[in-house]
Amino acid sequence: MILFFSFSSARASFGAETLTLFVNGEKVGEVHSTAIGGARYVLLRDVAEALGFSIKEKDDVIASYGERTSLEFIPGAAAAIIQGQIVALPYQLVKKNGQWWFESSTTLKLFGKFIEADRDKNVTLSWQKNSDSDEAVKKAQATSQKNSEVESKTPQKTGTYGVVSAVRWGNQDFGIRVVLDYEGPVKVGVISGAGRLTLRFDGAVVSGSIGKGPYPELVRMAVSQFGDRAEFSFVHRAEKVERFKLENPPRYVLDFYDPKPIDEEAPKVVEVTQKKPSEKEKEEETSSEPVENFAPKANARPLVIVDAGHGGKDPGAVANGIQEKDINLKVAKLLVEYLRSKGVAAELTRGGDYYLKLSERTQIANKKNASVFVSLHCNALPKGRHAKGVEIYLMALPSDKDAMELAKIENRELLNGDLESTEAVDKKTKVLLQILGDMQQNAKIQESTKFAEVLFSKGEALGLPMRRVAQAPFAVLRGAAMPSVLVEMGYLTEREEALKLKNPSYQKQLAAAIGSGIIAFLRK
Repeated sequence: MILFFSFSSARASFGAETLTLFVNGEKVGEVHSTAIGGARYVLLRDVAEALGFSIKEKDDVIASYGERTSLEFIPGAAAAIIQGQIVALPYQLVKKNGQWWFESSTTLKLFGKFIEADRDKNVTLSWQKNSDSDEAVKKAQATSQKNSEVESKTPQKTGTYGVVSAVRWGNQDFGIRVVLDYEGPVKVGVISGAGRLTLRFDGAVVSGSIGKGPYPELVRMAVSQFGDRAEFSFVHRAEKVERFKLENPPRYVLDFYDPKPIDEEAPKVVEVTQKKPSEKEKEEETSSEPVENFAPKANARPLVIVDAGHGGKDPGAVANGIQEKDINLKVAKLLVEYLRSKGVAAELTRGGDYYLKLSERTQIANKKNASVFVSLHCNALPKGRHAKGVEIYLMALPSDKDAMELAKIENRELLNGDLESTEAVDKKTKVLLQILGDMQQNAKIQESTKFAEVLFSKGEALGLPMRRVAQAPFAVLRGAAMPSVLVEMGYLTEREEALKLKNPSYQKQLAAAIGSGIIAFLRK
């Protein structure tokens, strides 16, 4: 009776709308529902408890805990984490009346995956609307914009953000056609180069339902989310690419003419042209608004940005009479020299002993439309701890405690001549963990992982003492719109390795091995 009245009281405070939750056709409970921004949302706590899970708000995440794993929602990010894997989402959490709500259909998909991971069994989750729910939701939709007490600072799907909802593929007489469906206030841009084309949707999020293309041997697609910017990158070997925009409903069309297998050598230059659609293609086109072109010149070639970590007032690690910033810059210059000698365009973020903020380094790479970004560093350990070798890191959830601690060290910046406090760095690193949920996932992590693995393999083949590939939330890699890694070239706190790092001959060996790995990755 106490539970019944408690539930009834709570129901009255949230409103009359409820959905009935079913598992494999059997009713498991009622869940509070409300309309927000034109979509139906459900109370997360109700869903978790109906399915037999606990749910808690802890360490800036909303987590539902099972026996073996957890489902974590990240406020302010269009993402969830299941078993350490980030899942990109078309919606974000909403806090209303002091409770957390999430879009109803996506909630079912997430908890279905969660149950599969935690209990090792597949289930079918479904909703049944209560009789009075439809009318109540319609009324709520009409007044939600006016009366909603939503505390989320980030607009939802039907607010400021648009949504790229689907990618459709077709095998035509001329080659491969790709159609991207989207909605909302979206600005489309194009970045083109030999063998690669990227569509950039500013002010949009990617629907979680978008999968891989059906013709990966001819046109390969990677999807990335950078905050409020969605990017679709296409690798191809087409003779030419034509693009055009259609309205009612809005969609963007790419035509890849006579594409050859991707593994073949790339064409010298592929022309990407904006064409006028035929009468049939126009259908109900109403807009002739030109597409903004963010692209470099059509003859652009791959560009590598090499970042020498630390610099100027920030020496980095100091041990055995060596300052990290000096080694980083020397190897960075040698690496750029090596790449240029092999015909690969390469530039430094800093060419001298001066300080750059962490965010400024990837901004340089983004502005120059770089193909890859490599940040060079030297490692260090506290007294009493020992390790040797080269480590390669990418920005993702931390591999282990050591990786997380290293990220905190590398994320510390100088403010007014003093290092940031530990509390400030901890907070920054937590923010980066949140950012991991709404940007660079999942394609950029996959690309960066491949990049790291190629660098590791080449390093081993060329005699470097390779230790591991790992991941952690490094601020210097934040926002990089390309595959990016951080290379820890060795431990300055190990005397033997410090002397090697100081040796010009070994510095050239490092540069050649890293450079060979970069070239091998760019050729893939």
